[in-house]
Amino acid sequence: MPEIGSWTIYDLVDDWIRHSSIRPPRQLFVFFALLSGFALLMLGVTMQITPFPAIPIGIIIIFQLLALIITVVVHEIWHAVFIIAYGGRPKFGWKWMKGLGPVVYATTDGYYSVHAYRHIAAAPLVIISMICIIGTFFGLGWWLIVPFVFNAIGAGGDLLSLRTLQRYPADYLIEDTQDGFKVYTKTVNHKTDNEVS
Repeated sequence: MPEIGSWTIYDLVDDWIRHSSIRPPRQLFVFFALLSGFALLMLGVTMQITPFPAIPIGIIIIFQLLALIITVVVHEIWHAVFIIAYGGRPKFGWKWMKGLGPVVYATTDGYYSVHAYRHIAAAPLVIISMICIIGTFFGLGWWLIVPFVFNAIGAGGDLLSLRTLQRYPADYLIEDTQDGFKVYTKTVNHKTDNEVS
């Protein structure tokens, strides 16, 4: 199966900077403006539904730090759920990446169609964001703003992957790596375990 591309997180960022029709600072501004807008909407709805909890600030900070850790774990679990849904076996790990610090990841062996890999990449951002936004309307906004924001920021690599995958046909095959992915053309005689059309 001929490999036609290999992308690490560093390659994805470099490609974004070099080939974007909108300069990256503007894209970052738009992303953080939308993120801030949703967070402020959550805060506004929360303030209408429930008052700020009368809990000591130290406990709130500890809770939010725990929420950050839990959000990272749940983010990777959602990747794993979709890996399993497409017939794969997830593996979890963490490593230190230059310029990024500690990175937690869910990866898998095998190959996935571009279509399936898009679902695997997008799942945590979409699902966790929806849970946080819906939870806000049930008075949980004070506790869900931090997970909402950190999940969106943590999905940066997923968003860059989705952006890069747009250039490949849906039936090309993707092999996940710990810090990116490889792209292969689909061959008629090659049988894959995790291929989904």
